[in-house]
Amino acid sequence: MTTQEIKSRYFQGARRKETWSGIPVKTVYTPEDIKDIDYARSMGNPGEYPYKRGIYADMYRGRLWSQRQITGCPTPKMTNERLRYLLSTGESAINIIGDQPTQIGIDSDHPWAEGCVGRVGVCVDTMDDMRQILDGIPLDQVSTMLTLVTPIALPSYMVLAEEQGIAPSELRATSPMVPPVLGAPVCMYGGKEWWFDMAKRQMKEFIDKLEYMTKKYPKIYVANYNAYNIRETGVGAAEEVAWIFANAFEGLKLITERGVDIDVVAPKVSITFSVMIDILEEAAKFRAARAIWARTLKEKFGAKDPRSLRLKYHVNTAGIIMERQQATINVIRAAYAALAAVLGGTQSLQVASYDEPIAIPTEEAATLAVRTQQILANETGVASVADPLAGSYYVESLTQQLEEKMQKIIDTIEEKGGMSAAIHSGYIDREMEAAWFKYQKEVEAKERIVVGVNEFTIPEEQDADVAVYLGKVDFDLVQHHIENLKEFKRTRDQAKVKKALEALLHATENDESDICDYEKECCKAGCTTGEVNGVKRMGIGLPYDPLGILEYPFA
Repeated sequence: MTTQEIKSRYFQGARRKETWSGIPVKTVYTPEDIKDIDYARSMGNPGEYPYKRGIYADMYRGRLWSQRQITGCPTPKMTNERLRYLLSTGESAINIIGDQPTQIGIDSDHPWAEGCVGRVGVCVDTMDDMRQILDGIPLDQVSTMLTLVTPIALPSYMVLAEEQGIAPSELRATSPMVPPVLGAPVCMYGGKEWWFDMAKRQMKEFIDKLEYMTKKYPKIYVANYNAYNIRETGVGAAEEVAWIFANAFEGLKLITERGVDIDVVAPKVSITFSVMIDILEEAAKFRAARAIWARTLKEKFGAKDPRSLRLKYHVNTAGIIMERQQATINVIRAAYAALAAVLGGTQSLQVASYDEPIAIPTEEAATLAVRTQQILANETGVASVADPLAGSYYVESLTQQLEEKMQKIIDTIEEKGGMSAAIHSGYIDREMEAAWFKYQKEVEAKERIVVGVNEFTIPEEQDADVAVYLGKVDFDLVQHHIENLKEFKRTRDQAKVKKALEALLHATENDESDICDYEKECCKAGCTTGEVNGVKRMGIGLPYDPLGILEYPFA
């Protein structure tokens, strides 16, 4: 290092003159920047329409946000141990995520699952897996978020609650139910034409389930729209909110067209957002999102119940900001992102563990993530005041700009015929590709500094030993799980399984409205994730196996 380099660093100024999403930022903001904002009409106090400043008057003085780490260890037993450990450290709710085979609806013994089982979440093949994951956890006492896109997760959860003698009205959870169109545009549909046909057929089932769940399980957030996956594609804050809202509004429109009261369904809809490291932009994003949600639900859908107008959401600190290089400094990134989420008024938060870019979080890393939330809640002072950033010339100006940009995108998508049509036309893909290309170019040109990646780097040999982290996963246990699954399939009551699957197939083919009940019977009979998913595919005219390898075993 030269003397000149040291001197230049001393006089270095802030390099980036725009937000993470690319909104230009001035050197200073003054009253002139917010002179057109009408406080009473466009902001209001916390707890008042349009809820820009928060959905409750006292915000975190009344109740802190739910603190739940997303958890998915290689096997159900390991996941249960981690969940119970996290609860013992002070976590106030739980969040379970499945591995890749589970997420795409195939069993752990599927040929294409080899090498993927238990790598990025827990494998859920049967209701017994869910039973093991939730063993010893009182379902009426612990709010549970099921980030498990498998058709057996929710019905298994409901059956397990029945086994514990818990009334449906006492279950407090967030359902993995997402509309088939846009749960996660990139990683789920892959641009295949059949996917759009499937989504169209499954939209009816989604709406049926919304009605079913809303009536029977009043404390469950029955539909959770996933904006997190959208943001992970590299798009900005405005696109994240606008796209998922366009998706949600499309679903709500279909529901109301069936004659369902918007005030019955809307209060049980929630969103999962990402939160990035640009603290002020992210806080402004959540403030703007609340105003758009409230305004649209009131003016477009005619919602009258304040619970419909209040945007409820969970936030994951972004995976996209976590880097493999110098992985321990991800602790700092996650903490700043968590701060942004809280300043923005989230109701629920998960803080990514620093080693997530390398492997499933170690116990040490997960503990640090929980402690990050606890320090935020109890030591920093940010929980003491509702919407503490209100009145900042910059934050108010940025909130206004984001709100206008979000609304413009939503209007553009509506002009294209809605979110389904926008995806089908390739518009969404093109926007994502352009955003990611721009981000990568900025990183490579050092127009966007990422510490440890393109600046402030260290030699590779001094960095964390990735093999050490990977070695913490016991893949012998994973293989044992797969062998147990094979034995389970061989020894279960085949006639009972076949009967349950065929009933589900018939119900799907005939668009029956109580699919949840058929799925619950499948879980009780010992049907697997792959079998239930496959039969439901057959019911709408698709091949049993999404990967085209396996045949329906009970033909």
